Amino acid sequence: MRIASAVGILAGALWLPAGRSTVEDAVVDGVLDDVLDAPPDVPEVPMTRGETPESMAAEAVRRALAAAGRPAAALDVLAYSWVLRTGRSALHSPPFRLAKELSVGDCAALGVVQACNGGAAAVETAVTRMLTDERIGLAAAVSSDSFEEFGSRRWTDPMMMVGGDGAAAVVLCRGPGRLALRSLVSRGHTCADIMEAGQDLRHRLPDGGARDNRRLAEAAHSVERFGACLASVVRDALDDADLDAADESITAVLLPRLAGPFTESFVRPALPAPLRKKAYVADPHTGHLGSGDALANLEYARRRAVVAPGEHLLVVNGGQGVAASCMVLTPGDG
Repeated sequence: MRIASAVGILAGALWLPAGRSTVEDAVVDGVLDDVLDAPPDVPEVPMTRGETPESMAAEAVRRALAAAGRPAAALDVLAYSWVLRTGRSALHSPPFRLAKELSVGDCAALGVVQACNGGAAAVETAVTRMLTDERIGLAAAVSSDSFEEFGSRRWTDPMMMVGGDGAAAVVLCRGPGRLALRSLVSRGHTCADIMEAGQDLRHRLPDGGARDNRRLAEAAHSVERFGACLASVVRDALDDADLDAADESITAVLLPRLAGPFTESFVRPALPAPLRKKAYVADPHTGHLGSGDALANLEYARRRAVVAPGEHLLVVNGGQGVAASCMVLTPGDG
């Protein structure tokens, strides 16, 4: 999707709970045999202590709106993404609960569920609405997840990811904003699923739900298609932004917040060779934020001023399904 700075990001916010789940907890609870079973780059991740996903999302949106200098009542679209809902909360509509908590009034509250690529899909939903409906002037994309009920089981696959709890949000406006979107491309391969290839947290609920052990060949196929989707969206997003992978104006590539071993084995190799040395995982201390990695990376890019005028940034994301997205951004006018 060629956006050409017609939509931009005004502000972003990241909200993390004060609680922590550590690799030592996982060893004590018998999830891991030794602290060395987990990569050293993420010794602990944020963990909720009773905070609900909607309360975290509301706080992230409030902070993003405050940074943008806009009231909640000005929102025309609220695109909310999440990965997991269990128990009674699964029976109610999270977007409407969030909208009510924010008191946004006349606003289209949309639920966007695309697993770990959900945050990027929420941005795509908001951007598409803004590009196709001139009445949409301000939108927010937000995600939040809590894996609190899993306890230390969030450390079950530490070489792939460790789930961190929290929320991330961005406020989007017409025009370039403070971080202009040049392009956004998403793609999927619906016959492959990384997480369901024997690695799905949903099969490790505290009640001891059965684990779905798929054949190794299926897992390999899933990872292969994941890499192919990543390569495809990066190529097309660069093309839509009138850029080449070797363009020196591309100074950074922010990757999904997955564990180092998985990133180095499957994510970085999917990038064009000129971009691999420019790619990194921002703020790995958050862990993998469920559907929130892409939004958290946009917040990071804005907060840390990752790109200077004339430079470009890629935010690459992916998730089970499989699905992948790539956004190309450049500094706006703010």
